[in-house]
Amino acid sequence: MNAISPSSAAAQPDWQSPATDISDALVAEEREGFRRALTGRLYALLAISGLLPFLTPFPEVLYYHGLIAVFAVIGLLANYFQNQIWFKPWHHYLFVLADFGLITFTVLYPNPLGDSAFPPQTTYQNGNAIYLFVLLVGLAFSYRPRLVLWGGLAGALSWGLGLLWMLSLPETTSILSIDSDAFSAAPFDYLTQPTFVDLGVRLQELVIFTVCASLIAIIVMRSRNLVLRQVTAERERHFVREALGKYVPVSVANAIVADRGVLKPQRQTATMLFADIEGFTGLVERTDPAEVFAILNDYFAAIGAAIVDQGGVINQFQGDAVLATFNLPVEDPDHAAAAVRAALGIRQACQNQTFANHTIRSRVGIATGEVIAGSVGSGSQLAYTVHGDAVNLAARLEQMNKEIGTTILIAGETVRAAGEGLEAQQVGEIPIRGRAAADVYSI
Repeated sequence: MNAISPSSAAAQPDWQSPATDISDALVAEEREGFRRALTGRLYALLAISGLLPFLTPFPEVLYYHGLIAVFAVIGLLANYFQNQIWFKPWHHYLFVLADFGLITFTVLYPNPLGDSAFPPQTTYQNGNAIYLFVLLVGLAFSYRPRLVLWGGLAGALSWGLGLLWMLSLPETTSILSIDSDAFSAAPFDYLTQPTFVDLGVRLQELVIFTVCASLIAIIVMRSRNLVLRQVTAERERHFVREALGKYVPVSVANAIVADRGVLKPQRQTATMLFADIEGFTGLVERTDPAEVFAILNDYFAAIGAAIVDQGGVINQFQGDAVLATFNLPVEDPDHAAAAVRAALGIRQACQNQTFANHTIRSRVGIATGEVIAGSVGSGSQLAYTVHGDAVNLAARLEQMNKEIGTTILIAGETVRAAGEGLEAQQVGEIPIRGRAAADVYSI
């Protein structure tokens, strides 16, 4: 006996559904990425602002602190605006362009608060192009490969325009403004000039920067695909649980998903609850079939709720009978007391409501003992079964209610396992067909 059958509506899954729209999940990941990038930006700017006073004299340092503040404001505004209804994804492109334009200006344009003896062309000798790469790497947090590519284009464009400005200065010398034969004859004479701009190195910077942008965009695309697969897999698992939840209890559905479709065999001390409708055979004989099923649906919904609320698992519907397990397949240290509370909930439901306009009296038997449980069946169709003396004892105690005039009978093992606080009355040692006499209580 004991195969899983469709459960009631009361046992619907109660887990929180993952994002059902993959685009929404990606947007959430993108926003989280932008927030992380902002955090990294602010920490980096804070570190740089603390280092600058040791590298730049006063009052020149104030100029760079002001530019750092502008960088911080750009990041804060981008993070704030992206949470506004009117904000569009393409607005990020404007902030990225502003970032690269500002970093290029900061690196190439002379500090107006300083009086440096070095011409602006010497900035190229300091390797300041590395700051472009810092901004580019920050875009990887966006999960948007197109934005990374745009960052590469914006950085190359800004750096290229800065290079054109530098070449336009009258004192600038480059391969474009000197005789090639003279340069070949004495290259170091020109390379060591502070106003000389090496176009070969500058073009190399632009090429390497755009190549790095392409590689980072590929990595971001791969990460984005991983997120897509993760969200899709999570949604499919949710759908599986939801579909299983229409046929088995949520705890069983979760265990089935966790065990990849097969609940592993186990030996466990558990509490069995067996409930049956009193006089159901006569009810069926005098009631229209459609009404009988309406009664059963209402009844199973009510007692299913009472069982599931106490952590029980409806293992089987058989006609008008219900077998529920406590501590299987999900462990519950309070399984004995939980089963008793579920039985009281069933009795209260039968006393306080009608089922398709019919009053029902239910009988319950509860027993605790060692049982074995697991999946059985063919490879294409499985059932979760539970076997053991406690299962048979719970069913026989349910039947014995009719003989003694009670509604809930509990085996002594269950009463002792439930601990203090259970107000049960001892019925006595009652002979049970097929086994020795059992210590039985009622409540």
